[in-house]
Amino acid sequence: MYIDYSTWDSFEYKVSSLQLDINNPRIRHMGEGLNQTQVLKILLDKEKVYELAKKISEEGYFIGEEPIICIENNKKVVLEGNRRVASLKLLQNPKKYVSTAKANILLKNILKNNIPIDDYKIRCHIAPNRLLANPIIYERHKGEAVHKWRTGNQYSFIAEMYEKDGLSIDDICEVLNETRSNVLKPLKAYNLFIEGKEILEKEEGIIIDIENFDLTNLERLYGLEEARIFLGIEFDNNNGELTIKLPREEFEKRIIVTFKELFDAERFSREYNTREDLKKFVTKLTESPDIDLSITTSEEITKSRVSENRKDLENEKGKTTGRRKKTKKGFYSNFIIPRDKEIIFDNEKLDGLFSELKTLPFDKKYSFAVLLRSYLEQSLYFYLSENKLLDELSDKTSEENKKNGMKKVETVINYIKDVHKVEDDIDSDTLMNILKFNGNKEYSDISLKAMLDYVVKNKLINSLDNNTYKNVKAYIERIKMDLDLAIHNIKTIIDAEHNKRAWQHLEPLFVYLSENINTDN
Repeated sequence: MYIDYSTWDSFEYKVSSLQLDINNPRIRHMGEGLNQTQVLKILLDKEKVYELAKKISEEGYFIGEEPIICIENNKKVVLEGNRRVASLKLLQNPKKYVSTAKANILLKNILKNNIPIDDYKIRCHIAPNRLLANPIIYERHKGEAVHKWRTGNQYSFIAEMYEKDGLSIDDICEVLNETRSNVLKPLKAYNLFIEGKEILEKEEGIIIDIENFDLTNLERLYGLEEARIFLGIEFDNNNGELTIKLPREEFEKRIIVTFKELFDAERFSREYNTREDLKKFVTKLTESPDIDLSITTSEEITKSRVSENRKDLENEKGKTTGRRKKTKKGFYSNFIIPRDKEIIFDNEKLDGLFSELKTLPFDKKYSFAVLLRSYLEQSLYFYLSENKLLDELSDKTSEENKKNGMKKVETVINYIKDVHKVEDDIDSDTLMNILKFNGNKEYSDISLKAMLDYVVKNKLINSLDNNTYKNVKAYIERIKMDLDLAIHNIKTIIDAEHNKRAWQHLEPLFVYLSENINTDN
């Protein structure tokens, strides 16, 4: 398929504004709904991201390695270059992701080489859509030019185009400039693997992933006719789909015993190296007590993973989303929050609130104040909840409430004794309980003021430079009061300059909260 890449746009984006791709073949098998922090940590664990970050901090970010992104749901998603972008994100906040020792090495290099990591920008090529970027991604990672995909990553990449994108085999061949056999081969292995994966998880509680499973041994096995007969399977040579000719229950038993033998890939390769060895292996499988050889294949077949509703290739190629270009210089200056500012909590609601806040111009002064008040309270609660600090805050709040309650109770007791001449002792604890001044409240009753005071006095003081901390501390109570009035007092008038000042002084707090979420809880 010919693509005119010269028509693709390019632009410099802040690293913080780029989103790692949750559909990256290296991680898509790790689960659904991964957030950005989880994606980065997976890449750290499996793809030597720390080593790459260290190299960049020592030698610089090489030109000519621009990521390829596409715009999806108004997010700049990295299609090609996730390791490089993840490495740069790591450099922006090493202590969040790696051990203190490793973080200190990176921070030392950043300081030594004066790397402007907080405001680091990289040029990205912008693909019109994900489909049109696939040929480049596939070609680069099946070879040695960049960090090569494992076999499972490569196979799942092709399978995703067939199943999720709904492309036909001919479409995939055209997009990837591959032969039909080179597309069908991965689909067959992938379809059988996924069937085995789902059965083992459901029946045995065994979790396997395609990245670490030796698909070559699986391919060698089902390439043998005797093995296909034993498993009761065949493949459709038109699309690679798996067909099952055994009753489901018996098929699953045979899959289980087969896959369990394939787990030890090194031993399997060593013991079953030839075609004759594989035949002996199949014979061994037939001797399993879990297998009922009296059950044979029939003409009634089922398909394991049917893909329907194929999309039209030309329609997919025609769907494009480019970057938003600034047409008027003054337009973007009319917003309180810079359009390239990114604060990511990896929480759908909080990140949605922030995205909406950014779209509000100066003249939407009441909307901005109300939304900012909500964002402030919920981001604080999320931070405290994720870091297991609510108990501590609740204890502090309860203790403070008790002290205040006790002062009120003592005033009441003194009044009763003085006015009514009561000489008997009055139990202050009993009176505290009657008046419900005991301070025992649920987490949901923790006030915004309590959360703000706790974070400012116990967390920010050790994390911000002295001048920034003084500014935040001095303005924060006043800002909270003004935002409260904007919501609760009908006579309070809000002006745009107030909103601007509120954001400027709260921004360091939001950045701190978002960058110090404990994801290990």
